[in-house]
Amino acid sequence: MEFKNAVNADCEGHFNSSFCWPMNRLFAIAALIMVVTLGCTGTMNGVIRRDAQRVEITYTDTRVSAAELILVMPDGEKFRGKTEKFDRVKDLMENEADDISVHFQDLQTFNGNAKATLAGSKGNMMKCRFKVADYILGLKSGGFGLCQITDGRLMDVFF
Repeated sequence: MEFKNAVNADCEGHFNSSFCWPMNRLFAIAALIMVVTLGCTGTMNGVIRRDAQRVEITYTDTRVSAAELILVMPDGEKFRGKTEKFDRVKDLMENEADDISVHFQDLQTFNGNAKATLAGSKGNMMKCRFKVADYILGLKSGGFGLCQITDGRLMDVFF
């Protein structure tokens, strides 16, 4: 009886106090959903194979299992793009019709569950494949990847 009175004390003055307690739960659940869907930011570490230069990649989760990636290469070229689920069959079909796929031969053997295409500020394109530990949680769950630029540079990625 005391618990019921304590709950109802918070709801005094409401038009229909019987809905006060469930509404508080609803607001709490809505706030939790907003926090989860707003995403988080983090960094990934890249190492260019040719000269062992390090690159920091910033990601922002835009929704469940998708993120926006931004990085600046040592030569100043800025890349930006988004991750998406990797489907090997769909990717092979797209690459057959795509002349640019010849620039990304090293990615063909990398088995991952996510991919990204990033456009560079100096006209280059970067394609990445990632093996994400938990695809639903996204990049924050950890993993590794491989990126290749149209000029042939390769970059190993760890997160």
